[in-house]
Amino acid sequence: MTPRQERELLKKYGISEELSAEEITQLLKKRATQEELEGLKKKYSRKMGYCAQAEQALREGNLRRAEELLEYALSLGIYGNEVVYNLLGDVYSRRGMLEKAKECYRRSGSIESLKKLKNLG
Repeated sequence: MTPRQERELLKKYGISEELSAEEITQLLKKRATQEELEGLKKKYSRKMGYCAQAEQALREGNLRRAEELLEYALSLGIYGNEVVYNLLGDVYSRRGMLEKAKECYRRSGSIESLKKLKNLG
């Protein structure tokens, strides 16, 4: 499924891109057909591979590489971006770019991200 097809799904089901990534993912899980979900999940597993590589880059202190991997993961589509935004928030937080980190954590909407957001104040 292409990013364009994902946007069409959001439109079809009345889901706003302004919601957090967590909210979008949960709504798609509830509203999409089984076939649509299968298409989303295939790309999601690929996206998680990039997230795993980005986590490794973060552990090694290679923030530039982590950011590149995460930006690419975001380009793959909308479904499942809560993990990507959470990790991107970590990249920006470690760089001292706290406003960008907060925005990524907000955009993620995951419980883990919301805890990090709260800790940043």
